[in-house]
Amino acid sequence: MATAVTKRTEDKQRSEALRELFLHATRVQLATVTSISKFVVGWAQSADRYAQAVSNELLSRAQGETESHELVDRLATVSSAHLRDVTALPTEVVSHFNSELARREEAEPRKRKAARRKAAARTRLAENAKGPRRASVSGARATSRRHRSTA
Repeated sequence: MATAVTKRTEDKQRSEALRELFLHATRVQLATVTSISKFVVGWAQSADRYAQAVSNELLSRAQGETESHELVDRLATVSSAHLRDVTALPTEVVSHFNSELARREEAEPRKRKAARRKAAARTRLAENAKGPRRASVSGARATSRRHRSTA
């Protein structure tokens, strides 16, 4: 008997460990997806700002507002700013990934505990609503058959 209880406990521990592994993998995947989307959005916004700035500089040159030697300096400045934005993206994305993963890991235990409490309360309410437990019909038939065969 003790071995059966031990085996059930070990099975329960394994299933809980497997469940935690799947939950962690899911958290990692969700953090990865949000981080990738943040990277793509950041890159697109940076590219848009760069294109707008280059366009403005070229238009100002075409309209005669700036000299040609100024244009080169301004384009270099705009390009430097764009490169700074783009090279900062990986750091921002990694930071976002880490914060998303930490946030999801912190939030999960509280939700599970609350869900377990609600489920336990529903089970108690359902059991109380049924009233005292009755023997099943098939159990009653088996008992009556045993009594008939011994009599």
